[in-house]
Amino acid sequence: MRYIKINYKSLDLPDGWKAKVKKLQESISKEKDVEKRNKLIDDHDTYWKEIKPILAKIFHYKCWYTESPQMGTDVDVDHFRPKKEVFECKESHQGYWWLAFDISNYRYSCIVANRRRKDVEKKSTGGKGSYFPLWNEKTRAFTPRCNCNLEEPLLLDPCNPSDTRLIIFKEDGEAMARYSIESHPKSCLRANKSIELYSLNHSDFVRQRVSLRDQIIELLDEARDAFEFLETGDATHKSRYESAISKLYQKVTLDSPFSSFCIDLIKNYIHEDFLDGFRFI
Repeated sequence: MRYIKINYKSLDLPDGWKAKVKKLQESISKEKDVEKRNKLIDDHDTYWKEIKPILAKIFHYKCWYTESPQMGTDVDVDHFRPKKEVFECKESHQGYWWLAFDISNYRYSCIVANRRRKDVEKKSTGGKGSYFPLWNEKTRAFTPRCNCNLEEPLLLDPCNPSDTRLIIFKEDGEAMARYSIESHPKSCLRANKSIELYSLNHSDFVRQRVSLRDQIIELLDEARDAFEFLETGDATHKSRYESAISKLYQKVTLDSPFSSFCIDLIKNYIHEDFLDGFRFI
């Protein structure tokens, strides 16, 4: 997971989008019947679908949660705070309905991270669905008059720079919490809950990271080998070295798939001389 730097107020939205959303939100706010209100939300799902392409471009058509590339696949506009129900308190909470058309509540997500799905290989189920666990349930916002900023979500938010640093990756492709439960209990719990609900360790994602690992190890070996001969002044070795380093840089750019994993992997070798001066973008 990498930080998504975004200013929702400056997005180039479709003509008239803000006006029609404002009108719809007024209607939703006046509707007291839960079923009718939810129908209003469902009947206007095209509103958030209209801005899906805009959200997609922000992170180079990658899922904001998993960094998996989204080309030719179904993609969702996830409501970070669930719009119609909250799994943790289904009986008492009617969802963050007042945020259903609030663009700052939108996250561009692959279906594996957003929808409840079973990972057949691992025999586990993940996906955010309507889950939105809090550190302290007493801070839960139930109405538009409540202050959502008082909540402490356990789910990490890619739009929050302090959140994205709480997850790191092992060489086997698995995501894990940066901190232990003993040293940083809240940070560890948040990381583990996010890994679970965003399906960060789904077998498909782990497989793709392992493939990237093999490519990176090969590039590291190539760069290390060519580096040993740079002092000879041989142009071939210089070309080999520069090519390998250039390809390593490509792996860690914001537009590259699973770049946070690639960064963590390369960091394991950053102390070696042949990577002296290597900078993460």
